Amino acid sequence: MKKADLPLVRWDRVQERSYQINVFEQVKDRKSLVVLPTGLGKTIIAILVLAYRAERGRILFLAPTKPLCEQHAVSISRLTSLEPVVVTGELYGPDQRKEIYRRGEVVVATPQTVENDLDRGVNPGDFSLIVFDEAHRAVGSYAYVGIARRYLRRGSQILGMTASPGSDYKKLREVADHLGIEHVELRTEQDPDVQPYLAQRRMRWVLVDMPEEVKRIVRRLDVMLTDFLAELATYTRQARNLSAGKLSKKALIDIQSRMRSHLGKRGGSMYKAISVVSAAIKLAHLKDMLTSQGVEAAQSYLAKLEFDRSKAAASIRKHRLYPSIRRDIVTLEAQRPKLEKTRDILLQHLERHPDGRVILFAEYRDTIDFLLRAIQSLPGVRARRFIGQARGANDGMSQEEQKETLQAFREGEFNVLVSTSIGEEGIDVPATTLVLFYEPVPSAIRAIQRRGRTARDGVPGMVVILIMKGSRDEAYYWSSRGKEKKMYQQIARLKRELETAETPSGWHPSPPKKREKVPTDQRGQSRLDSFYPG
Repeated sequence: MKKADLPLVRWDRVQERSYQINVFEQVKDRKSLVVLPTGLGKTIIAILVLAYRAERGRILFLAPTKPLCEQHAVSISRLTSLEPVVVTGELYGPDQRKEIYRRGEVVVATPQTVENDLDRGVNPGDFSLIVFDEAHRAVGSYAYVGIARRYLRRGSQILGMTASPGSDYKKLREVADHLGIEHVELRTEQDPDVQPYLAQRRMRWVLVDMPEEVKRIVRRLDVMLTDFLAELATYTRQARNLSAGKLSKKALIDIQSRMRSHLGKRGGSMYKAISVVSAAIKLAHLKDMLTSQGVEAAQSYLAKLEFDRSKAAASIRKHRLYPSIRRDIVTLEAQRPKLEKTRDILLQHLERHPDGRVILFAEYRDTIDFLLRAIQSLPGVRARRFIGQARGANDGMSQEEQKETLQAFREGEFNVLVSTSIGEEGIDVPATTLVLFYEPVPSAIRAIQRRGRTARDGVPGMVVILIMKGSRDEAYYWSSRGKEKKMYQQIARLKRELETAETPSGWHPSPPKKREKVPTDQRGQSRLDSFYPG
């Protein structure tokens, strides 16, 4: 490719990387899915493609959130001579958006806004290219699906971008089908054209011993769980092979979902069964809090359980072992092996890298607040939290607060960002020198996104993962590693199948699936109170 072929690109502002040019050449004229790990510059590839297509017609660039849309618009404006306009439901009314659609050469929008406008008859017009950022979301009834279906019929070119589409081949195939994908371009950190641009990233796994007092409580929690699982097995065969020691909340939630789908057929007995499985979910969560998050998290959740008026919580409180378990958790002295490791790692890192930046990831908001209080007094640590928006009565951050926090982190006003999963996907974070997982995550997508927050822009980085021995941490760690390996195998399989397939003319994706409705009187049964991930 010659630079003269893309006159709209401001080449003096683009750091050229051979793999980005190679990918661009492969996808510019095909409906393509680009899979590239976080931090390797998917946006640059998208900008090259849209600059190539812009001379043929208007561009629609879709991203899941308003902050991401604004981020992409800034990048397009800085790296090209094009003038993007941002369209979200919050910014303009339908009539104003209609005019913006008409005159915008590059429209950057949230998919919900575009889909709603299409449904209301506000026609955004035709586009020569549609970019789907975080393309792995194009499943089920997500707005990407309906938009792609409409525009594939009009002949628009498609570019999907994702760091990690997941390890489930059916979902991967669903994404490809919904977006009309003809070609997949995959790059990993091991590819020869990527290697020269990578900063050194070191991985470290820290095993933490579980305190003996916690182990004794866990044994009694397992007895309680065994009793509830035995009762659950009288309602469903799915529960017969479950054991308390190797129990996942996902298995219980799957059972609960199936039971809810049969509520109309079996009536009262099914309500009782759902209450039993909900009790098991709550107990499993209490166990996770105690073993993976710490004593304070378990005590906080236990306090909420005391005031929980659901039948599930009442059945837990009536169990013969509950009083002794409650007493021992409430009186348990704060043993914080994970926290102590966290403090040590932060102190050592910032002593070696005084100008370093750290992201500390944790799953739950209560844990975020606890960690923030615990590390604020450490020498050299200036920390702030980064969480999702408010949910109901729960504390959260507005989009403006999120934006201001990231800008302050970028400018060095503080050096430790304590974040839930909101910090994993898509945000523009400066190169960090350390990413610390307070606990592993079972998802390959999330693990890849977290790791991608360090060792960027030529700055070496380290990833440290804390694992509590004997807890769900171990299972989550191995699960994410297995899923990541499987994910790349499935992407390679999809790539092979697309290369050998012949797409019928007039093909278009099937309509999106309808959302399942949950009976309102059962929605609160398995709610985990204020322990919201994100």
